[in-house]
Amino acid sequence: MEIVLLAFFAAGIAILCWWLIFETEGVYLGRHMVVWLYDVYAHRYDDIKNQSGEFEHIFLAEPIMQDIAPHTSPLMLDVATGTGRLPLAMLSHTDFQGRVIGVDLSRRMLANAAHKFDGYQDRVTLLWCPAERLPFADNAFDVVTCLEALEFMPNPETVLRECARVLRPGGELLLTNRISTRLMPGKIWTGDEMKALLNSAAIKSIQIERWQLDYDQVWGRKSGESLPVGARPLGEVLRCPCCPDKLMIQRENEWVCEGCKGAARIADDGVIELFPLVESAC
Repeated sequence: MEIVLLAFFAAGIAILCWWLIFETEGVYLGRHMVVWLYDVYAHRYDDIKNQSGEFEHIFLAEPIMQDIAPHTSPLMLDVATGTGRLPLAMLSHTDFQGRVIGVDLSRRMLANAAHKFDGYQDRVTLLWCPAERLPFADNAFDVVTCLEALEFMPNPETVLRECARVLRPGGELLLTNRISTRLMPGKIWTGDEMKALLNSAAIKSIQIERWQLDYDQVWGRKSGESLPVGARPLGEVLRCPCCPDKLMIQRENEWVCEGCKGAARIADDGVIELFPLVESAC
């Protein structure tokens, strides 16, 4: 009898560990666990996801281009860009003439993304930084996206507010909302709950569309109207994560804050490493 009870106990522990680490991608164990898991799987993440270019064109790039028409050169921000899925889809669209900035907290995922954009550094920029503290000016982007990531972030509401903050009035927001029945208490929202969260962040005209087995797409626009930002240089929108009112200025192989003088290295693969600055100085 004791052996049976021990077996059930061991099985329960194994199931709990599987759920905490793999099924929920470590989100209940804290940000460091989530980032570590993505770092571990970065080298085969694209194989795991197995997304086709045609699928990305039909459901991501083409709808975005239709929504912002006739503007073809937007400045876009992709939050939790991972291995560069959204930037790659946009660059593959024949009408897209804009620029995409991708941010992520998994350095190895960004390293995986960086090699895809050799020769496109003037159109795709990758930043290593947390989504909860986006290092950009208010109203800086024409389009902001965040795909298959919110439920794995420790503070998703903060990320939503940041996405809305850096989006210009009248700009387009594209998120995904997980609809899978897998147990993730406190990390999954109903459609009405998601709409309420976005409304509180001044996002209106919200439309929810079925996308994948596990996800809906959530489209919205920021209240108000403004002229398109356009594919302006990074230096016009990049702000110090420690001094948000201060610009960062490029100097050789780093970006330096004009206020606190904190520096973010430009790594050999082209990724701008803001995260150490956030951790050490902010």
